[in-house]
Amino acid sequence: MYDKLFLALMGASAAHAEASRAVFARLGLTAGQPKVLYILRRGDGLVQKRLAYLCGVTQPTLTGVLAGMEKKGLVRRERTAAEGCKTAVRVFLTEEGRRTADILEEEVEALEARGFAGFSPEKREEILQTLCKITENIRQK
Repeated sequence: MYDKLFLALMGASAAHAEASRAVFARLGLTAGQPKVLYILRRGDGLVQKRLAYLCGVTQPTLTGVLAGMEKKGLVRRERTAAEGCKTAVRVFLTEEGRRTADILEEEVEALEARGFAGFSPEKREEILQTLCKITENIRQK
């Protein structure tokens, strides 16, 4: 049992990361790619700038991730008109990308079930809300 938040979070994070990496490796995914697939599965055709925001990365970082995903045939990018006569890039899942995202979803749900085994739905919700509040508190310098 941990008596400090940082130890508890590091322990949970390490265990989750190890299990997640095994899933991602089986799917041939590198760091950053699972989050993109997960988000696009819920909102295909997002503007790249918005996708970068939702992924919590810079646009140049996302550009690199997407380049690798395009090479694997997971996503495609299309130029589109944006407000103010500018152009934007929309990101779409390919058929292979959607198939991989579906498998990823199943694997993530299974890992989530493992992590919350023995917890009631109410306790699960409480834990998630607590972690969000901790994140918010820490980010408020």
